[in-house]
Amino acid sequence: MIHNVKVFRLNLLDWWAGYDLASVKSAYLVETGVAKEEAFDEDELPQDAMNTVRIYPNPYAKESSTFQEELARMVVEGQEFPCYFAGRLSFSD
Repeated sequence: MIHNVKVFRLNLLDWWAGYDLASVKSAYLVETGVAKEEAFDEDELPQDAMNTVRIYPNPYAKESSTFQEELARMVVEGQEFPCYFAGRLSFSD
């Protein structure tokens, strides 16, 4: 099952997981209400990057997991796809 789920970067801030880009984009538009022409700068995360890109639960966390580990956890927990996967936090001074 996990081999069919992919992670897509939809813009500079949002990563979503799903089986194909079309369904991920559709779910993202419904969830966010963003205008279609403003929404996407999409890119599928390559499989080798799934084992190197990391998720931190907060900006100060010492513990982290790889995208692959997080995706596997979501599948085991029965997460329905497509769905939000991860995002980048932006901080201002």
